[in-house]
Amino acid sequence: MDSETPAPAACAKCGAALRAESRFCARCGTRIPAPEESQVAADPVVPSDGWVAEKAAPTSRGDALRVVAWLYGLLLFTSLVCGIAYSIKPQGDFAFWMTLVDAVVIVCFASYFRNEIGPLLRPSTFDGRARKMLAIAAAIQFVALGAVFYLLERLGLPFERITDEMQRHDYSLWQLIALYSLAPAVFEEIAFRGVMFDRLRLVLGEREGWLVQAAFFSVLHLSPVIFPTHFAMGLIFGWLRIRTGSLLPGMVLHFAWNAVNTLLELYQ
Repeated sequence: MDSETPAPAACAKCGAALRAESRFCARCGTRIPAPEESQVAADPVVPSDGWVAEKAAPTSRGDALRVVAWLYGLLLFTSLVCGIAYSIKPQGDFAFWMTLVDAVVIVCFASYFRNEIGPLLRPSTFDGRARKMLAIAAAIQFVALGAVFYLLERLGLPFERITDEMQRHDYSLWQLIALYSLAPAVFEEIAFRGVMFDRLRLVLGEREGWLVQAAFFSVLHLSPVIFPTHFAMGLIFGWLRIRTGSLLPGMVLHFAWNAVNTLLELYQ
């Protein structure tokens, strides 16, 4: 095939129309091979369960893994530094600085890969189908995970209360919402369900990439008590990303979950 052959006019997975320069389908997120990869990349393998296991050119796998390693390594490093700082000085105001550093790192990566991340943030991707998927995911998360957290609290397991930060540092409610609800919803979705997931599924396949990004998401929070619940949240946010081809529904659900839990802590 001629290396100048343009990208296909329609997505092979969902049939959505594609622009000539598209590298990912804006609706379902399926990767569209670049023209120069067409000679070396094998056709996508579609198992019987409907998940797409994509095969990429060998040279692109190493690049993808390096991006994931750098981004996740930087985020994990800031979490570890913040955790150590709190153990030394429990009254310190380290969460703000950790959030700021993480935001700068993620924005830098998102800017570099703006041709991939940009289409996932377009309002047009938050269509009727995306809103339906969001409603399903929200019902599952608030009912199932809400019940799990309630049982864990009844068992007396220790949880860090977000509202303790309000008392220690005289945060207003809006500052607390911005720091613990809005910022994680925006930046963590871009990092995990955007930059990292796109590369993990390029190397591992869609289903395996979905599982690994959820595992990375849970480990980043550095609290073994919530590893299972945050792994489940990572799966739900990732499912929204796959089914809608957008990061916006995951951001909305992520923000709503964090904000509701913050308000419940305040008014219980």
